[in-house]
Amino acid sequence: MKKSYFIWLMAILLLTACAGKDAESAEPKKNVATEEVAKEDEEETGGRTESKEYVPKEVEYYEIENLGRELSELENEMLRYPGIYSGDDYDEVKVNEAIDQLPDDLTAEQYFDELKYLLTEDYHEELETLLRFDPNVEVDIARPDETVENPGIKTAHYAILIDASGSMKAMVGNKNRMDAAKEAVFEFAEQIPENATISMRVYGHKGSGSDADQELSCTSTENFYNGNFDNGKFKKALDKIKPAGWTPIGLALETVKEDIPENTDDVIVYVVSDGIETCGGDPVKAAEDLVSADIETVVNIIGFDVDNEGQKLLKEVATAGNGEFTYVDSEQDLKKYLKAQYEEIQKAWQEWKRAGQKQAHELKEEKKKLANETKESMKKKSNQEKERMKQASQYLKSRLEETENSSIGNDLYFKSIDYSGAKYWFAIDIGSDAYWESINSGNEKYWEFVEEGNEKITETIKKKNEQ
Repeated sequence: MKKSYFIWLMAILLLTACAGKDAESAEPKKNVATEEVAKEDEEETGGRTESKEYVPKEVEYYEIENLGRELSELENEMLRYPGIYSGDDYDEVKVNEAIDQLPDDLTAEQYFDELKYLLTEDYHEELETLLRFDPNVEVDIARPDETVENPGIKTAHYAILIDASGSMKAMVGNKNRMDAAKEAVFEFAEQIPENATISMRVYGHKGSGSDADQELSCTSTENFYNGNFDNGKFKKALDKIKPAGWTPIGLALETVKEDIPENTDDVIVYVVSDGIETCGGDPVKAAEDLVSADIETVVNIIGFDVDNEGQKLLKEVATAGNGEFTYVDSEQDLKKYLKAQYEEIQKAWQEWKRAGQKQAHELKEEKKKLANETKESMKKKSNQEKERMKQASQYLKSRLEETENSSIGNDLYFKSIDYSGAKYWFAIDIGSDAYWESINSGNEKYWEFVEEGNEKITETIKKKNEQ
């Protein structure tokens, strides 16, 4: 019995000792050094824990090179690198966690810099687009060159070869063939498009129709005019032509190559003659050589009061030159032929006008769209930035509510509105300017084509109706 009691007593003592050891180990071990530092801090700060030293974030900016002017303060600010939680990277929880890491004693400007570091949107692409925006609508359509199948693309040269043989003195109605031909050629030349060039070559104008002057006359061909059409100069050149000698058509077709400017795409040759080759030349071969060259060439023959044999031979020349032979036996017929040419020119001007209107409209719409979409993108980003900053400032306000900085939250709220609002209104101003300038430029270019096209069409119709 005594032995059992002793065992029971020892067990109780053992359990009591273990319980005492466990209680001793559950108490926190105090760091003496830490406690002493805490006491020193408490004495120096009056019981308040001092914040760690604040280090502002480094800010980077995009650059726009060769703009030609200094950027405004707002424009520079809009080139700021985007916040780490801006755009699609936004995460409200992470933003709040980042705010929680900030000290409690920053200034309003320092807190706002932190919000910008977190939430500023990326505007640099839209800003550069609008700062470099060119609202001018430029339409690149060449004026008609009378290549009706494809007007306004190729450069044309009109080469008029005028027969100055003695037979051109013969009368047609109340004037001679030469005067009638001059009048018709001048009226036709007036309709040549501004970007086309025209040349006038005369043949058989030296010597006379006598056998003694045959060699002189048959070797005579001369360029009287070359370049863009000038009313006074062209008429003066025509006035110099006097009917004189023989008819070297082949020589004229061979030497007309000298009159064709470089970089010419199309050459339209008009040979005005009242007879056949009389100098032993080969106008058919000369016409073939012309059209086989690199430049696309058409040789049209206008036979002026020519007999049947002459018509047959001149038609062969036109066929060899991929052109047409037109027989006219009077001044009225000659003008009728050229009237048909006026109608082709009229069509070309109409196509030119329509193409210009279409391109001006399309370019205007493209520029309008770019200006508007860029503006709307900036507006959307600034609104998004504003709402997120407002929300973050409200969170910061609640966090600072029990501190000496409790009033800063309201300041940050209104700073957010002002900061993003300035970007919003900047986008509206510059984007709207680009939008309306594009419209005005496009409309102006559109009506330029309408006015010039209508003017040229009216001129052509007037000339056509005078025939």
